[in-house]
Amino acid sequence: MTNPSLGPLTHERILLVAEYYPIGGTRTYVKQLLDFYHRMGASVTLVTTMNEPDPEVEQLSSDLGFTLLTYSGIAQAPKPSVWSSRCFARERHAFRAFARAHRFTRVVVSAGTPGLLLGALHAKPNGLYILHTYPHGRRQKFLAGPYLSRRLPRQSQLVCVSQFQRKIVEKLWRTHQRGVQVATVVNTCGPEIATSTELPTQHPLQVITAAMVEHYKQPLQWIEIAAQVSQQVGRDRVRFVWLGDGSLLETARKEAANVLHLADIHFPGRIGSPEGFYSTSQIYFQYSTIENMSIAVIDALRYGLPSVVTNVGALPEIVSDDLQGFLVSSHVKQEAVTALQILIENGAKRSELSTHAKRRYHLKFRQEIWDMEILRLHQ
Repeated sequence: MTNPSLGPLTHERILLVAEYYPIGGTRTYVKQLLDFYHRMGASVTLVTTMNEPDPEVEQLSSDLGFTLLTYSGIAQAPKPSVWSSRCFARERHAFRAFARAHRFTRVVVSAGTPGLLLGALHAKPNGLYILHTYPHGRRQKFLAGPYLSRRLPRQSQLVCVSQFQRKIVEKLWRTHQRGVQVATVVNTCGPEIATSTELPTQHPLQVITAAMVEHYKQPLQWIEIAAQVSQQVGRDRVRFVWLGDGSLLETARKEAANVLHLADIHFPGRIGSPEGFYSTSQIYFQYSTIENMSIAVIDALRYGLPSVVTNVGALPEIVSDDLQGFLVSSHVKQEAVTALQILIENGAKRSELSTHAKRRYHLKFRQEIWDMEILRLHQ
């Protein structure tokens, strides 16, 4: 597969620096960026910072005719508490030298550490830095903010994926003091899906979650909620499926086995293509304590799944309560139990929220909107 011969970015030589987890939204975003630059005709050198190879992303880059490089100079520290401005400074100088050794017209960083950010932005004044991480914690308040606010070049462009994230970044990173541009471009999951007006009907109904199995996603509390819902509506009426890998996967599997007599719960692990689960499910459920602009929840809108998600971070920017689903407390489990029970027992309500979910995706999250906004940042 080769790049299109003509496109709005035909003359761009992009140095795309990708820092992401082996699973999750930041990895999906990198694949979307590669596809975007291919469709726009740009030439791309993908710089991966992964310690281990990612065959799928590497193969995609090769299929699109892009070049792949590995950068392993990221400064590591044993604990975030001992990270320092000196550590960031070493990384900034190292990556700036690395980037300038390659011919490019623009550097684009997707995620990345503060040192990588500064090295990228000083390597080329018209660089883009796309932030995905949840902007909180000691590193942001005591290190990233003071350090970045003094060293961000004025021509920098920071791209946040939610208004929630943007407000925190502007406050902690003091971007207004440096005249740094901060834009908001919400995520997409690709083209709209031509689905029927009705959700698929099956017995039992299927409730899915697509997320890393980590503490802040609350998998053990999720299992408790699933068990309570199953007890109230009947175990044979609903199946719960959590797609994803993570440090708590085996713990969650053991806990799910302990309540097998109460609820039909599955943790299949990492799924390369979750589309089949989305298209055969009726409800999406995510019980996070923190969350930015979740690609998985946006994908639920794309498939017309009414969602039950916690009222935290940027999730209210995706789901409006009682329109595309329900917003519930992240620490009062009964709210989630009640919301799920309503959707399981009320087919008309599911259908109503499904219609609103598809409409929301069309108006705010479809690929054409994202393409236009990202392209605008290159002009």
